Amino acid sequence: MVKLEYDNTRISVPESWDDITLGFYESFYDEEPSTARERVEWVARICNVDSELLLEWPSEVFNRIVGYLDFLFKNNPAEPSPTIEVEGVKFIVPIEEELTLGAWVDIDEVQKQGKNVLSNILAIVCRPVGEKYDCKNNDERREMFAALPVSKVLGVLAFFLRCKDVCDLRIQTFSNLTQACDRLPRNTEGFRYPGGGIRLSRIWREMTYRTLTVLLRYRLQKFLRTYYTAETRNTPKKRKES
Repeated sequence: MVKLEYDNTRISVPESWDDITLGFYESFYDEEPSTARERVEWVARICNVDSELLLEWPSEVFNRIVGYLDFLFKNNPAEPSPTIEVEGVKFIVPIEEELTLGAWVDIDEVQKQGKNVLSNILAIVCRPVGEKYDCKNNDERREMFAALPVSKVLGVLAFFLRCKDVCDLRIQTFSNLTQACDRLPRNTEGFRYPGGGIRLSRIWREMTYRTLTVLLRYRLQKFLRTYYTAETRNTPKKRKES
């Protein structure tokens, strides 16, 4: 952490991933400031100062601050690693095939909520060796991971995010299932009253068609000089003269 002082005011500026906790990083990492004022406010929040204070300082001081924050815009410097040690306990991310259905469902939920996504995902996928997934541990684990410096979790985050294609496939499957469930009440609407299922069945439509065909044939008899009165599959049709 770098200490900068100007006009008798001192501020602390992070200069590496060691100076930022994962929970604090989650509070601003997905923001995209579009105006100059929004960028100043974004930098002020990272340095934990009032943005109006930075606006009163010379632009050279602001440029120095941004220079120290350059590490935020660089690619992940850590190699992907499936393990992380916290307070003497070794946590591991199982390969994607070993994650339970419950884990994938919970990952889908935290992504939809969009709050503390990174620490929540680590709480779900990262657990002590040999421990089975239990959603009751998620809240406590999330707080634990959120309190760690980002530098400590970069490797395990990179390892899990490398499985993004598999994760997206699982999430798409759950989304398709949700859409199918949403359509279920409409698909079963016809079965809510007596005989509704029969009216929707193929047999009912075929019976209706045959009945209408027979009625039509007999109605046309009086207009024809000759007509068929019988129709079977295995016997020839007989001709009757009117």
